[in-house]
Amino acid sequence: MAAARGGAPTPDAAGVRRGPHRSSYRTPHRRRAFAALLLAASTAASAGCGLSGGYGGGLSYGDPGGRPDSHTPFPVGLLLDTSGTNGSDGADARDGFELYVSQHGGRLGGRPAQVTVANEGPTPAATATTMQGLVAAGAQTVVGPIDYAGYESVAPLADAAHVPLIGVVARPDLTDISYVWNVAFLSTEPGAAIAPFIYNHVKSPVFAIGGNYPGDWEQVRGFVDSYTALGGKLANTAGQPTFTPAATFTPANDTTDFTPYLQAIKDSGAKAVYCAFTGAEAVRFVQQYARSEVKDVPLYAVGLVTDGPLLKQEGPAATNITSVLNYSPDVDTAANRAFVSAWAAGHDGQEPSVYALTGYDAAALLDQAVAQAGPNAGAAAVNTAIAALGRIDSPRGAWQLASTTHAPIQKWYLRRVQVDGTAPANVEIEELATLPD
Repeated sequence: MAAARGGAPTPDAAGVRRGPHRSSYRTPHRRRAFAALLLAASTAASAGCGLSGGYGGGLSYGDPGGRPDSHTPFPVGLLLDTSGTNGSDGADARDGFELYVSQHGGRLGGRPAQVTVANEGPTPAATATTMQGLVAAGAQTVVGPIDYAGYESVAPLADAAHVPLIGVVARPDLTDISYVWNVAFLSTEPGAAIAPFIYNHVKSPVFAIGGNYPGDWEQVRGFVDSYTALGGKLANTAGQPTFTPAATFTPANDTTDFTPYLQAIKDSGAKAVYCAFTGAEAVRFVQQYARSEVKDVPLYAVGLVTDGPLLKQEGPAATNITSVLNYSPDVDTAANRAFVSAWAAGHDGQEPSVYALTGYDAAALLDQAVAQAGPNAGAAAVNTAIAALGRIDSPRGAWQLASTTHAPIQKWYLRRVQVDGTAPANVEIEELATLPD
């Protein structure tokens, strides 16, 4: 998910290649079905069946376990960037959380949800300060942050304060996760999930490239380690992945011209490319790739490269990019159709991003944990309840927390950008293997 910037990586090897386009893939008629869902949601809202908080339509999953309501509020802090570099991602996570709460009568675990939204700030130090403020104000759980480096700065604070921290973006490796949980994934997992598919469908060598900051290092490393372990070869010079200069909290310093890197891909003889970029860099890379001499070299990516508002900015240039992620709005289940419809009704017909999904699932996780902890339970009891949770039903499909990593054991989806109706969309191609705990 959103990645922190800065530092110099310790290069790992990486390589990728992309399989042929399959004409037998499902014909995308999802936009028409999506429009029908939106119409139904709007009709329900106008009939007085809509959700509170500005969301029309949607599905309430009821009160888990038929628990009685409590009058004791449950204070939770949302530590999210909603106006800065990762503002659109943070806003989606916030809105996803609030959508779930609104569908459940403004309650979590039968207790009135007392939600405080705090902007995490532009640096890890600022994020830590904001986290301390939320805990001092009485938050019994904190959800966030969006920034990768910020995650590393606040995790120790959660452990020290004995207040659960529920992450909604890709998580780095951490030493102590006693009070640290995650509803998204570990940073290395997307690459590990797609590596066997690429190895089986594409012949080496593959060129691996990403932004020069921690989140992308890890996302590239996950692919590299898995792909080379299978016997795949890299096209990069000296068999090491390429990392493009990126900003240290200064977006103006990001790579704007990818021409030298695109030329290196051509010169390498790569049969495919695997990439991991964030934000504006992802948009620039995708658009320049589509205009380059290597535009016909298949391009694979971490799903964040083409997710949510980035895909809208990339436009037709993203067509045929194959990506891996733990969610797609195309997942064909009743729970996902209801979620997509409810989200669209409150967001001008837009489809939800993966950040909207993880915000929603963070609330679902808390809903179950608070109910199990009891009507007057505090942070420590809620943390114990989170550890004891089993299956979480989600629009992405059922998942559960791994006891070793405190991150989801979940399905992974292979997605391809196709024109679905009138606009590009991430269309689910197939499910990939679930990674072991």
